[in-house]
Amino acid sequence: MADPRDTEVRKQLVREWRALLDRSSPGRGNPLDSSPERRMALGRIALFAQIEEVREGFRALRDVVVDEELGSRFVNAGWTLKDLLAHIASWADEFRREIETVSRHESFDYSIPFAMSVMGPNQWNAAEVEKRRDRSLEEIFDEYDRESARLQEIVLSMGEPELYRGQEFPVAPSGRPEERWRGPSAFIVAAKCMHDRYHIGQIRERLARWRKPSLRRRTPTRKRKS
Repeated sequence: MADPRDTEVRKQLVREWRALLDRSSPGRGNPLDSSPERRMALGRIALFAQIEEVREGFRALRDVVVDEELGSRFVNAGWTLKDLLAHIASWADEFRREIETVSRHESFDYSIPFAMSVMGPNQWNAAEVEKRRDRSLEEIFDEYDRESARLQEIVLSMGEPELYRGQEFPVAPSGRPEERWRGPSAFIVAAKCMHDRYHIGQIRERLARWRKPSLRRRTPTRKRKS
């Protein structure tokens, strides 16, 4: 019988990915808006700066999440804080691999369906988090920063036309492995930054909630009239 916590995590991940995809429709100031203004905003230097922004956000978390005990606290029904950090690091590795593959003019032999299916993001995400189960928090933070820095280097090495050339990527929003998404590398990099900001915001909110002192309700005392 499936673990109810695992089922809830899967549902939550699907909701998050669908929300990301919903925000990625053209004409709304998002990564899939291919207007001239948006293309300028997603040039090499701008993309480099966006990656640096999320790197700074992740570094700030590193200064707060300093021990394994805090990392072992649950942030949802099935994942600990450490698991969520590992999830973010796993995608930093994946996004870097995808852009590096495209920059080498190579193709992909795998897919990552996003829909709730047998091969949905639930399975991919769970497998990637499990790979990092035995790693320390330091190693997870190091992986994220290393892979993000490598992505910055790759982006700067690519020409503007190459960043906007249509490519087929592993992600399959429809849930069908054979229906992989096709679009510019610049949009994938921007999606990486959106993904990281979303989860960094989640973690900040959770940390603030954990650190907020519990306030006991006090019944005001009334002074007796003399």
